[in-house]
Amino acid sequence: MKENTSLAVKALLEEAKASEHKEAYKALDRNLNYRIGIGVRLTSPSSPSFFVEILIYLCPNLAEANLSILEKSLTCLKELQARKYTLTCQDDNCISCEAAIPIRNIAKEYAAVKSLMETHLGS
Repeated sequence: MKENTSLAVKALLEEAKASEHKEAYKALDRNLNYRIGIGVRLTSPSSPSFFVEILIYLCPNLAEANLSILEKSLTCLKELQARKYTLTCQDDNCISCEAAIPIRNIAKEYAAVKSLMETHLGS
């Protein structure tokens, strides 16, 4: 997994360099309750900014709120906030959680948040 993440980071950097907005993103995991991805922003040519983003979908079934899923989502959100993720409400029934991560720690952080999400919100 670390190797795959490492390859994804290198590809993202090249994609961001070619992008008009100097940003690239790759979703790595998803289910009905969340999506995890990594990205890069080229704030300057010599210092790219890497990040991990998690989208937590609050009501995957728009017809009915599931209190059990909401409780588990809240647990994840609290843990992500403790890990210094910013939490932002989105228009599409989800909360975006993002943290800037040094490139050397991307694979480790991805593994940690993937485990957190799988533990609380399923695989």
